[in-house]
Amino acid sequence: MQKEKDKFEFVYVENDGTIRELDNTEIEYLQTEFEPFDGARPYIKSDYKQLTPDKKISGFLHRDKIPRDIKVINTNLRYAEIRLPIRIHDSNQAIILSVGIYNIDLLGGWSVSLGNFSISLTSKKSKEVIIPKVINWRIQSYEFGKRAKRIMTLEIREPGVYFIEFKNPKDLKVRRSNLFLMKLFENEIPNDELNIWIDRK
Repeated sequence: MQKEKDKFEFVYVENDGTIRELDNTEIEYLQTEFEPFDGARPYIKSDYKQLTPDKKISGFLHRDKIPRDIKVINTNLRYAEIRLPIRIHDSNQAIILSVGIYNIDLLGGWSVSLGNFSISLTSKKSKEVIIPKVINWRIQSYEFGKRAKRIMTLEIREPGVYFIEFKNPKDLKVRRSNLFLMKLFENEIPNDELNIWIDRK
């Protein structure tokens, strides 16, 4: 059994008020160094009852701020609202999505060739399969301290749990720069290091 003193210093408060332990990806996310104005920076609550501007209680919380009457639980369910990257080789992860339009960015570089790579999301409740739309006008930015290229958009009309599946992930080819001369001298980013980021518009 993990000792209290060995546990990570932060936990996560869900929208229903429950508190859970973090998984390894979330811990790595909190340990990442971000620029002051990076929109991917994690939201840290100053106390348990603090609400976001849209009146939600969810957010990361320091362990010493946990109310005494609330038990911390463990869960394998991933929440898209946290805006964590997802590895393209990690299919069948469960994420919770609310109604809205989402951007899907590829992290790692600005020169992207999709090949036959595709993404699908299946609703746990209705079994509806949603295929994100590939976009031609691809915005490039920096997210999580890495180069990011927008590759798809996703519309969610029914909130709930969705299972994400990546098809033909090895077809995805990415280089850091999209400049022709730079691409001649740069190697492709190792395919098993590629991640996507689902971000609500």
